[in-house]
Amino acid sequence: MTNPFMKKQKHLIDIQTHVQRLLDELAQDDIGAGFQAAAYWRGELVVNAYSGSADALGQSPVDSETLFVMQSCSKGVISTAIHILVEQGKLAYDERISHYWPEFGANGKEQITLRQVLTHTAGVPLMPAYADMRLIADWPAMVHEMEKLKPIWEPATKAGYHGLTLGWILGETAARADGRTISQIVHDEICKPIGIDKELYLGATAEAESRIAEISGEAVPIASMPDDMLFKRVLPPALVPVANPEWNSPWLHAAAVPAVNAVATAQALARMYASLIGEGVDGRRLLKPSSIAEATLQHFNGIDEVALAPVRLGLCYTLGQDGDVMGGSRAAFGYAGLGGMIGYADPANSLAVAVLCNRMKIGRGDRSPDRLVTDLIREKLCHTET
Repeated sequence: MTNPFMKKQKHLIDIQTHVQRLLDELAQDDIGAGFQAAAYWRGELVVNAYSGSADALGQSPVDSETLFVMQSCSKGVISTAIHILVEQGKLAYDERISHYWPEFGANGKEQITLRQVLTHTAGVPLMPAYADMRLIADWPAMVHEMEKLKPIWEPATKAGYHGLTLGWILGETAARADGRTISQIVHDEICKPIGIDKELYLGATAEAESRIAEISGEAVPIASMPDDMLFKRVLPPALVPVANPEWNSPWLHAAAVPAVNAVATAQALARMYASLIGEGVDGRRLLKPSSIAEATLQHFNGIDEVALAPVRLGLCYTLGQDGDVMGGSRAAFGYAGLGGMIGYADPANSLAVAVLCNRMKIGRGDRSPDRLVTDLIREKLCHTET
């Protein structure tokens, strides 16, 4: 008689094998590219695969401890930190940002609430035209820049991607309310409790620097966009990866640019999301079920004013929709990152997935690493005997 437990274990081993084979194929097709993928299912790590190179010349192989600059996957980490502070009573979603940070209230921003920032409806997505990489690595300077912002639409009337500004606004608000920097909050409230304090950083340590994969690839074609496009003013060409070698500089990795420069392993990012659903990981949840239910309640479903694309938004988590890279599950929540990266949880399927890479390539479509890995994992898991 077939042992059901042994059959299940063999199936999970097969999933790991299939994902590893996929990453090997992707790496073989793109010399100098590196990949990691991880998945937790029912609180158990079932995939932890990696392949390719941590440098553009293909000389340093990716391993399980390689750290990737997560781009906008970082937003999922920051939002989790904010929800933890709300659960602790240090922040409130409907409180004004200016309550915690009075200087932010200048130039018509006094009534903007934390909820509006979390839902990209605050109307302050624009970066200063003169912003460069050195400026965004200077926390006090960027706090002052956020204070100078003026809403470009009436808050709460539209949603538009606050691609970079969101990070400093949330980070400084958290610091004012809590007393710790946002980097320390992430370390203390997310990384340490679930054992990823050597695998996820907002502000990389000197020890971590040697493990960070080099970004390379194709320039993101923002420079060719019309100057009056909101997207170009939200993510200026001077700040986009690949065209800017500063993205591979230790001083940038050590800084906190909360919306885009957290570094992590895929296993750490997947573990964070796994700790938000079901029984968590090793019996530990970062947020109560009621807290994550509120954080993932739909607040917007429509066309983003900046990205000009359909989006469903919770409180700073992107919510699943048909045909997306989270498998099309309406229960899924997380954040994708430039280059084909993703971190998300799908409580309906007891699943958490992360895919990270260091190669920026445009127009991958259905060959994007995050979509390929997610589709493969879901295809294999749906046949698992329970």
